[in-house]
Amino acid sequence: MVKEMDLNKIKNIGIIGAGVMGPGIAEVLAIFGSSFDFNINLFDISSEAIQNAQKRMEVDFAKVESVGIFSSEDLQIARERIHFISDLKDLKDSHLIIEVIPEKIDLKQNFFKKIEDIVPSTAILATNSSGLSITEITKVTRYPERCIGTHFMNPPLLMPLVEVVMGAKTSDETVSLMTDLLTNVNKRPVLVKKDIPGYVHNRLQAAIFRELMYLVDNEVMDVDDLETTVRYGLGLRLPVMKVFEMVDMMGLDTINNVLSYLYPALDRSTKPPEFLKDMIHKGTLGVKSGIGFHDYSSKDMTESMKEKEAATFQLLMMMQQYD
Repeated sequence: MVKEMDLNKIKNIGIIGAGVMGPGIAEVLAIFGSSFDFNINLFDISSEAIQNAQKRMEVDFAKVESVGIFSSEDLQIARERIHFISDLKDLKDSHLIIEVIPEKIDLKQNFFKKIEDIVPSTAILATNSSGLSITEITKVTRYPERCIGTHFMNPPLLMPLVEVVMGAKTSDETVSLMTDLLTNVNKRPVLVKKDIPGYVHNRLQAAIFRELMYLVDNEVMDVDDLETTVRYGLGLRLPVMKVFEMVDMMGLDTINNVLSYLYPALDRSTKPPEFLKDMIHKGTLGVKSGIGFHDYSSKDMTESMKEKEAATFQLLMMMQQYD
């Protein structure tokens, strides 16, 4: 099935879900996929979700225009590539579907069963799941070889990384097609060759979070000092030095000695710490409640995130010299 498809034949793309990620993915394809002239249909059953998505997208397009890389004329053409729909049947001519619905296996399975009866048998079916099994999600399909994971990072318009995740039956042709597409829309696709829980990015995050929680729980260091340790130690190196390059710089014999005595001392908990549950029970949920490990009650988080996104963009520009 997949062998009949190539990148130049992908014109109609359906994105399912106008929540947090869907509109951003649509923007990426519309703006950076200009040479392919994609026709992008963003689907949601909620008219309110579509209206909110339209408002957010106007803000995003304004941000992109302010950077000066694209002209206002180019961005207007990109806007016109995106259409908002509420009927799945309007996706019947799709060459690619990217599903961005809530992280529940049954919801995703039901969607894939339904969409497979609507789109052509050659269409690629992708899920933006951030950690659920691609094999499990797509086992209900007739053609699992054309199914794949495409885990975009949030916000999609800014973050370059996309994990391309293989299910047990995903074909090499499907992998090649999605990797080529993502590369051509200015993303940095990485191939996850085994369908493991959390894929890779979230596993790395979780490993760091687990050790940080352990250090807080055991009163080894205060939160502010932990923040300083991560940001001005490891975090400061990573934008300009590759992780395994750091290992090479240390010397493999040295790192082997360090890990030999350090590994047994690292946290190996298989569930979150009790103090985290206590914080949640007290309503201390982070930004959404105004306080978590830090106090956000007096901050305008919308403005703060705008500043952080601008700083991240500048950092990305700098990082390119060290690739």
